[in-house]
Amino acid sequence: MIELVDHLLLQEKLTLIRREGIDGIHFRGGIIEIGRWLAYELSNTLEKEDVTVQTPLGIAKGMRIKDKNDIVVVSVLRAAIPLVEGIMRVFRNAQYGVVGASRNDEPPFPVEVGYFKLPPVDDKILVIADPMLATGNTMNAILDRIHEKGTPRRVVLLNIIASRTGIERVEREHPDVEIYTCAVDEELNQDGYIVPGLGDAGDKAFGKPGP
Repeated sequence: MIELVDHLLLQEKLTLIRREGIDGIHFRGGIIEIGRWLAYELSNTLEKEDVTVQTPLGIAKGMRIKDKNDIVVVSVLRAAIPLVEGIMRVFRNAQYGVVGASRNDEPPFPVEVGYFKLPPVDDKILVIADPMLATGNTMNAILDRIHEKGTPRRVVLLNIIASRTGIERVEREHPDVEIYTCAVDEELNQDGYIVPGLGDAGDKAFGKPGP
């Protein structure tokens, strides 16, 4: 399932962070805000129940989110750090996991999952944050490892930009995954980057790593 989040304010923020030459401070700030918007969108799909609350003047009808304590947010290092910051501002009760994966620069872009630390995932709502869903290889490798660990109730990917190829590859190997994204770009270049995309999200947020 693919959900395109096209709220006007969110799309304006996406336009701003796509700009060539944007500095790291404004890029990270934009990613944090987008993470919060994506979390709000996901929150509309959580289970709720009707409750009542005592006000100073009487009884009011209200609601409570039933499964907000069942969320596990997974950060795909390092690009997802600011995205997760925005998500965690909404899901403050969420548990937190971290995955480190490296993709080979040569086609077919094989992936090695190194660091992998998650809390228990059985019957949890697993929210995987990664700004870019490009080839889909990294995400599929991470999803394979997650399913070795347990069986989540839901698996949700929160991406800022996804490629058509990446979406199709993930849906083919993991058809039950839900994908929320702000944009779907049609092309990948020979280096496996999304075009027009926004460049390397990790380098833009934190600078290029040294030798």
